[in-house]
Amino acid sequence: MDGMMQIFLLNFLFLLFFLLFIPILIDQIHLPDKWKTGLKILSFSIAIISCISIPIKVEGGFILDLRLVATIIGGIYGGIPASIVLWLTNISYRSLFGGEGVETTVVLATVHMIFFVFLFPKLKKLTKTEKLLIGTVTGYFSSIFTIAYITIFYSPTVPFVVSITLILLQTTAVAIIIYFQELMGEMTIMKNEILRTEKMEIVSQLASSISHEVRNPLTVVKGFLQLMRDSNLPPEKRNEFLKISISELDRANSIIGDYLAFAKPSQERQENLCINVELEKTVEVITPLANMNSVTVKVHSISEELFIKGEKQLLQQCLLNITKNCIEAMPKGGELTLGITRNDNDILLHISDTGVGMSEEQLKKIGEPYFSTKGEAGTGLGMMTSLRIIQSMGGSLKITSQENKGTNFELCFPIVKK
Repeated sequence: MDGMMQIFLLNFLFLLFFLLFIPILIDQIHLPDKWKTGLKILSFSIAIISCISIPIKVEGGFILDLRLVATIIGGIYGGIPASIVLWLTNISYRSLFGGEGVETTVVLATVHMIFFVFLFPKLKKLTKTEKLLIGTVTGYFSSIFTIAYITIFYSPTVPFVVSITLILLQTTAVAIIIYFQELMGEMTIMKNEILRTEKMEIVSQLASSISHEVRNPLTVVKGFLQLMRDSNLPPEKRNEFLKISISELDRANSIIGDYLAFAKPSQERQENLCINVELEKTVEVITPLANMNSVTVKVHSISEELFIKGEKQLLQQCLLNITKNCIEAMPKGGELTLGITRNDNDILLHISDTGVGMSEEQLKKIGEPYFSTKGEAGTGLGMMTSLRIIQSMGGSLKITSQENKGTNFELCFPIVKK
């Protein structure tokens, strides 16, 4: 009994390997569909050969094997070519051993081949449950047909234990393999759907990010245009505002053209940037928006000229994102403070506000796509973009905040020599 169980487990291992594992492996290989189909049929054929080569010996000297499991699985999943090839494999390989079972094999293999050739077009449309039912029923009646054929033509007294063993082994093996085939198929479909969804999400985020980033310079231009409506504005100021507005429109155009570059900054486009000069530019651009929102801007610069390595466009994009968020966090007015300090080999750029602040839970989500403290008015993509820009420049960002007291952003960049 122990020996019979060992042979059965070995046969079942053959089936799992050649009917389940190998086909799944083949699906992962980048090959034309015709090649994949051919390799799967070859694997199904090897399963049949393996089962015939190592049969299960039961009571009364009867010899059983699980070749029909491979025939059924191949017919369901391999299509018409598989049914024909497996029919030939069954008959030709079994004929090599001779004996009374050859005729049984010819009859059973032919019946299965005809059955699956005509049924396959409908099998492709069946659900998992329906395939499981078809496979199990086919396995059951194949076992009954085998026993009936042997009883009529060879041995009128087939032991009951032999009949039960064949029925149980064959139907159980078919059911298990079909179940896992369908399960792996569903997992593959789910994986592909997740990948497709992720790609669509990336496209959506990219489109929203570009829209978000372009909105910043447009907001600045709007602020200057509103200031220029003042008829008492001196000509030199008007010219200065026009110059800045044109510069911001150029920046919006550059963002649209170069936005993707921030994910993998080009080394050729990086340069040594004076942090003092870049901070002054940020203050110059953000001041009109601050004035419109009754926000006072204070700057604590540093006399020493300090340099960091990065792309000028992206750094300005990052600083404007953060300062704009700070201003918007002070709807009733407040104070925006910007400052530079040095810490050994690092530059620390501080940006703080006296706005509504954030809770610990909100702080944990900063930088996540579509998370924003502005509710429906925000996308959260500005901070996500800023974080990636800072990281691409070898820097880091630390945020501290208290509700109703304000938020502090500390940007840390390594100092480089001029």
